[in-house]
Amino acid sequence: MKLKHKLFDDWGLKLGSVVFAILVWFIVTNFNDPVVQYRVYNVKVSFRNTNVITDQGQTYEVLDNTNVIDTVTVTGPRSVIDALNEENIVAVADFNDLTLQNTVAIKLSTNKYSSQIESIRGTIDTVQLNIENLKTKTLALSTVTSGTVSEGYIIGEVTTDENQVRISGPESVIDEIVRAEVNVPVTGFSQDIITDVDIVLMDAEGNPVKSGYITSNISKVRVKVELLPTKRVGVEFSTSGKAADGYEATGAVTCEPDTILVAGRAATLQKLDSIVVEEPINITGQAGNMMTLVDIKDSLPTGVRLADTSFDGKISVTVYIDKTTTRMMQLSAAEIRWINVPEGYTVELVDPEDRYNVTFEGLQKNLDALQVSNIIASADLQNILEQTDPVGDHYHVVLDFESEGSRVNVSTPVQVWIKLNDT
Repeated sequence: MKLKHKLFDDWGLKLGSVVFAILVWFIVTNFNDPVVQYRVYNVKVSFRNTNVITDQGQTYEVLDNTNVIDTVTVTGPRSVIDALNEENIVAVADFNDLTLQNTVAIKLSTNKYSSQIESIRGTIDTVQLNIENLKTKTLALSTVTSGTVSEGYIIGEVTTDENQVRISGPESVIDEIVRAEVNVPVTGFSQDIITDVDIVLMDAEGNPVKSGYITSNISKVRVKVELLPTKRVGVEFSTSGKAADGYEATGAVTCEPDTILVAGRAATLQKLDSIVVEEPINITGQAGNMMTLVDIKDSLPTGVRLADTSFDGKISVTVYIDKTTTRMMQLSAAEIRWINVPEGYTVELVDPEDRYNVTFEGLQKNLDALQVSNIIASADLQNILEQTDPVGDHYHVVLDFESEGSRVNVSTPVQVWIKLNDT
C-alpha cells in the first residue's frame, strides 16, 4: 500500500514533468532540425498509360497548360529538404484515372526520402484534356520565295526532295490546315540555292497553324532554287502570202514591245541575240498596214524563258503594206539570157525587136532604184521541148526579170517567140 501510495503521490507534479520533457524535446528537435518548406517551379507532369485514349483511335490535347504545375511546395525536416532538388520532385498523371470530365488527377511525390516528407502539394491537382478523334491528312508541298535576288537574275525552277507531307493530330486542328509550305529567302543571291527548310502548316487565311499535338512524317525538306541570268533581246518576224492587188509589203515590220527580257543559263544566253518567230505572218489579201498579236512563247529556244512574270508573251506586230505603182523601161533584146537550152540546139528570136517595153510594178522606192544596167531578162528553157502547143518550130516563152538577185514584178507579162535550131 505504501508503494502504491508513493506512486500516486504528487501525480500532478509528475505529469507536468512528462509534459515539460516532451515540450523540451520538441523545442530542441525543432531548433536543431526544424520543419521547412521547399518550392519548385514549373514542374512538368509525366503521363502514363496514354494508350487508354490512343487505342480508341483518339488523341488528346492538354488544356490551359495544365501539364505544368506552376509551384510545388514540399514540407519536411530541414535535413531532408536540404537534400532535395527539382529533379527529385515527381508529378504523374495516370490516364487510367481519366474521369468523365476528361480530367486526370496529378499525383505528387519525391523519388527519395518520401517517407520523411510531411506534405507535398501543387497549385493544381488535375490535368484537363480535350479528347478528339485522331485524323490524318496528306498535303502537297508548295514552295515560295521571299526577298529579291541580285539585279540581272530571276528565280527559275524551285524543286524539293519531297513533294508531300503526311500530318496527324486532333481532328479540329487538322481540319484547319489546308496547305503545307516552305519559304526560301533569296535576297542578294546570284547563284543556285540549296538549303534545308522547315515545313510550315497554314490555314485558309494564310496563317501558320502551331500545335504541339500535330505529328508529321517529315519536318524539313531540301529545296533547290534555280537562279537564271537575264538578257534583253529583239524579235524577228517573217511574212508569207501576197497582199491585195495593187499592194505590196514594204519589208518593214515593227513590234511593241520591240525587245523582251529573257532568262536562261549563261551559256545559252551568250549565243542568243534575238528571238526568231518561226510562224510567218500571212498578209494574203491585205490592202494596207496589217496589225496582229503574236504569241512568242512557242518561239523561245530550248532552255530560254520569259523573265518578266507580268508579260504574257503577246506582242503587237505591224506589217507595213503600201500601194504599188508602175514604171516603164526599155530593155535590149540582146541582153536576154537563155537558161537550160536543150543539148544540141541554139536559140533564135523570131521577129526580134531591138528593144522591148517592159512595165514594172512595185513600191515607188523600189522602182526609183531600178536601173536598166542592173535588170536581167531571162527564160528557162529546160522543158521547152515538152510544150504541146508549138506553132511549127516556134515556141513562145515568158521572160523573167530580176535586179541584183531579186525578182522584179511586171504588170503585163512579156512573151517572145523563139526558134530552136540544130547545132
